[in-house]
Amino acid sequence: MKNLFLKIQNSLDVIFKALLLAVCAALIIYALPKEGKFKYDFQQGKPWLHENLYAPFDFAVLKSNENLLNEKAEIENNSSLYFNQFDSISGLAISNLRKSLEDSIGSDIILSLEKRNYSLKKVKAIYSAGIVQTIELKNDVHTNQLIVIQRNGHFEEIEFGDLLSIKEAILELQLDSVSSNSQSPSNIQNELINAIQHNVFYDANKTGAVKQSKLENIINTHGKIERSELIVAKGELINEEIYWKLTSLKQEFEHSKGDDSSIYFVTVGKVIFVSLIFFVLVLFLGVFRQNILNVNNRVVFILITFTSVVLMGIAPLYIEDLNIYLLPFCILPIVIKAFYDEIMAAFIYILAMILIGFSVPNAFEFVYIEILAGLIAVFSLVNLKKRSQLLGTAGIIFVTYCTAHLSIMIMQEGTWHNIELNNLYAFGGAATLTLLSYPLIYVFEKIFGFLSDVTLMELSDTNSTLLRNLATKTPGTFQHSMQVANLAEIAIQKIGGNPLLVRTGALYHDIGKLEAPQFFIENQVSGFNPHDDLEPRESARIIINHVIKGVELAKKHNLPEVLIDFIRTHHGTSQVKYFLFKEKEENPHQEIDASNFSYPGPIPFSKETAVLMMADSCEAASRSLKTYTAESVNKLIDGIIDGQAKEGQFANADITFKDITTIKSIFKKMLLNIYHVRVEYPKG
Repeated sequence: MKNLFLKIQNSLDVIFKALLLAVCAALIIYALPKEGKFKYDFQQGKPWLHENLYAPFDFAVLKSNENLLNEKAEIENNSSLYFNQFDSISGLAISNLRKSLEDSIGSDIILSLEKRNYSLKKVKAIYSAGIVQTIELKNDVHTNQLIVIQRNGHFEEIEFGDLLSIKEAILELQLDSVSSNSQSPSNIQNELINAIQHNVFYDANKTGAVKQSKLENIINTHGKIERSELIVAKGELINEEIYWKLTSLKQEFEHSKGDDSSIYFVTVGKVIFVSLIFFVLVLFLGVFRQNILNVNNRVVFILITFTSVVLMGIAPLYIEDLNIYLLPFCILPIVIKAFYDEIMAAFIYILAMILIGFSVPNAFEFVYIEILAGLIAVFSLVNLKKRSQLLGTAGIIFVTYCTAHLSIMIMQEGTWHNIELNNLYAFGGAATLTLLSYPLIYVFEKIFGFLSDVTLMELSDTNSTLLRNLATKTPGTFQHSMQVANLAEIAIQKIGGNPLLVRTGALYHDIGKLEAPQFFIENQVSGFNPHDDLEPRESARIIINHVIKGVELAKKHNLPEVLIDFIRTHHGTSQVKYFLFKEKEENPHQEIDASNFSYPGPIPFSKETAVLMMADSCEAASRSLKTYTAESVNKLIDGIIDGQAKEGQFANADITFKDITTIKSIFKKMLLNIYHVRVEYPKG
């Protein structure tokens, strides 16, 4: 049982990574469409490249988008307007008018009973025809346009011109008075005019409800294809009619593959499909990037970014009207390139686009456009030196999108006039959104403790506060650091590693000497050496202390932990041998505690930190040579690096004997050039 627990404990990293892989794969599998996928690709205007296709079952043919839009436009433009006529308004108005006319009979102006009845009858006729209020109508209505009016609980269809406006009703009363040759007194005329008001009103709710009902009841199919009927023959040009037959078959096929009887097989297929993609990803990391696969937070970063972008690509399936070309897929390779190499960024991006391509229409077109844009984005950032370069990359991405889209349109349509402007706008949006990679890189740096090339470029600027102080207060140490940076950078380029990282680490590795610059020989210009007045143990303590002070100073200035590692490890656990030997000479009969003369470590644990240790020791020792010859330089470098290897200083670093041999060769050549030593050619 104890052995079982030990095995489990030793396998926790593997278990964690396996669980994370399973969770990411499960999320993608769940998000992928539940239906089966139609196995044929086709495009309108292109020939059918497959064998003759016969209908596997009966299905209805969908109407084209143009036909559906025309039907909707027809309903929108010609749907009836609904009005309500209120008898209560006209009844109250006539009642008030009758009372006013009766009061007028008893006044000085006599109005005959016949005149009163005639006036009431005329007003009733006007109200019966309807006096319409048009203020709520959004558009003008033609007089001969048919409308539906509700009267006495019944709907009837009339022409809009049959209704009267207030102005028309008043005018009709006045004309009637003139034609009867018996004009009423002015106060009676006013009574009649005041009695006129709207009794017909536009019913927007009813009109909208009827229109909406008609729109919802539009049938999106016409005609039917019988089972075994030929849909398209091999080589036949896909016209609009055939295109919609194929589209109808595709929709019906994918819908049928989403039912209970086949969903299990579809799910199994998706599991295999997604698992293969993740298997290839893990295989790539295991074979070519073992150093990444061995570190949990690096694996978490890659899987999170990869899965997030794939889920983003599947989102248009669930968000209606979301143009897939608006999504900034190029963020993925840019963010990965910021922390790793171009090949890895390109490989992971291609896998993501293949996964997304499974769920989008016109898969080949999508994968072609996106892969081109992503690869060119990566290539444009190979020599990334400033964050502002991302702006130029966004422009390059937009141009690539447009060019790739144009090439496809020309091949398909035979002309560039049919380019879809919506896609061009989407390309512009995607290129702009790619600039989000700038803050994302910063966020990932903080979350995962990474260090991007952009940040390294900024930190390696010699105008930064720490490096400027180093150049001003310790010019000798600064020059030493610059030479070490040059040696280490070229060496790491040859054996494989991060040149920018090792260069930046070299620039900062000796910042601890700022605390006591005069105790280090490269900063002593007057010939006075303060160590002459100190005990060897005290001198060793001061020398060793520059590592501890360097770490403290780096943390105070918020340098990344990755750079602080170069300060910690550049002497490993080696000894300050000069002062150790001096102590032994001065105290020959005492037992010397060597730990007082040893650096605290740790020893280097990466190629970069190991190369820096070699470069630092070789460059410093080369300054003490009395004569510079090929023999003396070669002997010096071999002795220093072989000695470090024997002490086990490279035991934790991923470095080989071949790498060490290459590094020696580079250092010898560069130091000979620095000190202008002529290479001795063999005598013939």
